[in-house]
Amino acid sequence: MAFFRIFKKSFEELKSIRCLTVTALLIGVSIALKFVMIMPTETLKISFAFVGLASIGMLYGPVVAGIAGTITDLLGFLVKPTGAFSPIFTLVEVTGAVIFGIFLYGLNPVKLDFSSKSAFLSGLKTNGVQVFRIFMAKFTVNLVCNVFMNTVAMVIMGYFAPEVFWVKIAARIVKNAVMLPIEVFILLLVLYPVMVAYRAAFREKRSA
Repeated sequence: MAFFRIFKKSFEELKSIRCLTVTALLIGVSIALKFVMIMPTETLKISFAFVGLASIGMLYGPVVAGIAGTITDLLGFLVKPTGAFSPIFTLVEVTGAVIFGIFLYGLNPVKLDFSSKSAFLSGLKTNGVQVFRIFMAKFTVNLVCNVFMNTVAMVIMGYFAPEVFWVKIAARIVKNAVMLPIEVFILLLVLYPVMVAYRAAFREKRSA
């Protein structure tokens, strides 16, 4: 699928009542997941907020995911405001959603096999292309949005001085590098059942 065709096809998804209904449901899930967090340590926080937008990106592509990201950020702020509202942070969320759509649209997600270590690793190897797409989606979101865009936004909003920009960048790189395999594993766990439920609900098969 050519790059620009992804956006065109995703835009056409908006004509479907099914798309609007499922997207609205997943937006609700995304907002709810913003308030679900696991903290193994005082500095390490595992959030599941990205799962809903990643699912929308997989099902309906970057245009729908970007719109969903806008709505999710605005509604999430209205439900539970955290600091001053800024469209800069909305842009960060939208960018992440679009990235998920670019990498995951039309994905045939991997079914993990936990029967044995060898079966698990063999399954990942057999489905290497799908695993790579999921990895690259989260890697790109972490690098572009979490590391750079969020840091720039924090400077613009005055949360810390420009002089410490690169210090903050370095800290965020380390944090996101630690979180990346965990977040990729979460997507591997979640995207397959999401697609199974979607196909069961609409009796539809989608190709990778």
